[in-house]
Amino acid sequence: LGKGVLLKDGTDVSIIANGLMVQYALEAAKQLEEDGINARVIDIHTIKPIDRDIILKAAKETGCIVTAEEHTVMGGLGSAVAEVVCSEYPVPIKMVGIEDKFGKSGNPYELLKLYGLTAENIAAKALETMQML
Repeated sequence: LGKGVLLKDGTDVSIIANGLMVQYALEAAKQLEEDGINARVIDIHTIKPIDRDIILKAAKETGCIVTAEEHTVMGGLGSAVAEVVCSEYPVPIKMVGIEDKFGKSGNPYELLKLYGLTAENIAAKALETMQML
């Protein structure tokens, strides 16, 4: 409890995910690998307390971060990671998650696509984040 898990080491970008999005983060890392990009994947299964050490190590070693969560980014994993990063080791960060607005109901897989909670979107955000360096 309280410690993130390094699932895949990488040097170009860090993808920090939780819950269902961990599997999509691993798929995104495979997609990025096809383009010669080595993505680190971290499972942060506990938001509070957040594992500051694994986040800061990722920031220092890869230089950019993408978060992925099946939750609103405000008040969730994305904002928790951003708080750690901006206060201690600022690097470019992009967040994949639900924007701060009312959601819809429907088929879970259709909703994941509707809100961009896909491996493809995580990979795209990783590329965008790397371009910010």
